[in-house]
Formats: sequence, C-alpha cells, structure tokens
Amino acid sequence: MPERQLKKDAGTISGMFNAIAPTYDRLNHLLSFGIDRTWRRKLVRTVISSGAEHVLDVACGTGDVAVELRRRGVDVIGVDISREMLSIAARKAPDITFMYGDASALPFQDGSFDAVTIAFGIRNFDMRPQCIREIFRVLRDGGMLSVVEFSIPRAGMWRRIYTWYFRHVLPAVGRLISGQSYAYTYLPESSFNFPAPELFCKELSDGGFRDVTSRSMTGGVAYLYTGRK
Repeated sequence: MPERQLKKDAGTISGMFNAIAPTYDRLNHLLSFGIDRTWRRKLVRTVISSGAEHVLDVACGTGDVAVELRRRGVDVIGVDISREMLSIAARKAPDITFMYGDASALPFQDGSFDAVTIAFGIRNFDMRPQCIREIFRVLRDGGMLSVVEFSIPRAGMWRRIYTWYFRHVLPAVGRLISGQSYAYTYLPESSFNFPAPELFCKELSDGGFRDVTSRSMTGGVAYLYTGRK
C-alpha cells in the first residue's frame, strides 16, 4: 500500500491506539509469540550499556520499555499521543512521568536527555524527518537514539511465511480479540510501507545522527537501530 494511503495524522493514530489500548499488551504478546518482550529487552540493554541516566521514551504506549528502564535504575519520561495508552502506562508505573507529547514537537529543551528510545512507534510518525530532527534536538551531545521497529524478512521462504501470517492471520486474530478491524490491518501495511533498514539508516544520518547501525532480529522480522548525536 503506498504511503500516501496510510493516514498518519495525530488524530487518526491517537484514535486508533485509544481504541485498542485495553487489549494492546495481550495482543502484542500473543501475536508475536512473546518474542516482543525479547526485542524490548535488547533495546533496554543497549541503552543501559551506553551509560544513559536520563531517557525519553517516545511513543511509549503502555509503558513497557519505560518500566524496564526504571527497573534498571534509569530516570525515564514517557510520551505518547494516545491518552488511553498513557492511562494504562500510568497505572502500571505511578512513579514514572507519562505525558502527552507529539514527536514532531517535543515539549522539552535542547539537550535534555542522554538517550531516546522508540519501540515499534516510528513507523506511525507523520512527518518522520521532522520527528527525527526533534529527537536529535532533545538529545545531549553524544546522546543515543535507540529504535526497535518491524521489518520484512528478505529470505525467500521465511519472507513468504511471515508475509502470509502478517497479512492474514494477524489481522483476523487482532480483529477477533480487540473488536477493531482497521488497527490490525494498518499494522502490517505500515510495516510493509516502512523503509528498508539501509534506507531508514540513511534517514537517521540525514537527520544528523552519526555512527548509525542496524541489527537484524528474528530473521529480519524486527531491527534494532542506534545512532549518536
């Protein structure tokens, strides 16, 4: 599906995630066979190994990454455009600050954070180059951006199996459990629409990041990206 057909304005995206918030965590774990927890842990370990002490979790959703960062002793703030997701995150971790925030205009001063994390959210960003520049702005010099996002495997048989599951099984199960049709059709289409790893790395470099890396996980189902300001 061409990108222009995927509506990514704040109203559409926030409305979609507000609608699926009550079943979001359960479906994440079910549809990924629990592997999503492993992907998030790798993201957190990357941030911890960087020595970051003050982290912004953008598109924090229900707060899983922020909760794990706090458990590891990191000072973290979560921002998202879905108020229902933020409400669930706040119930999970009342000691963490969760707040409404749009990645294209983050409500923080320049150089406020040692690291920024994004788990499975950047493919939903409208005006992605502007969002990347905003993330760059709020990082301190030498700060790290760490992103986990879906990708499409390139190996022939694995790609065919994954594509069939992603386009047929996942939407059907998501619709059955959440009662929402569009969200679990949007998920695979937005993933197919997201740039290939080398192209997304170029977007990060064009946004000012250096030492940009990409790491395939689970045969290319997801990638872990990092970059330094």
